[in-house]
Amino acid sequence: MPDLPDPPPGFPMKYIVFASARGEAPVLFPHEFTHSWVAGELKPLKPVSAGFVELTAAGAIRCFGHSSSLNLPSRGETDAALVSAHLKGKS
Repeated sequence: MPDLPDPPPGFPMKYIVFASARGEAPVLFPHEFTHSWVAGELKPLKPVSAGFVELTAAGAIRCFGHSSSLNLPSRGETDAALVSAHLKGKS
């Protein structure tokens, strides 16, 4: 990936949820990477949802938006719960 300028402070990260043999697993990555590039690096895992993830001012995880390069939407609260569980080691 080429070097790109840092996004402004508070800019959300990107994420993809992949289907795996052990269930669904989220992968979070910087805004500079494209969803399609990350998905390509993790083949043969199948992406099932994608979008943006951020930590709100209240400390909650929020997933939203969609990936135009993968043509996949975020599943909102479903993905946020999955990301939260993985960050807490409860997956």
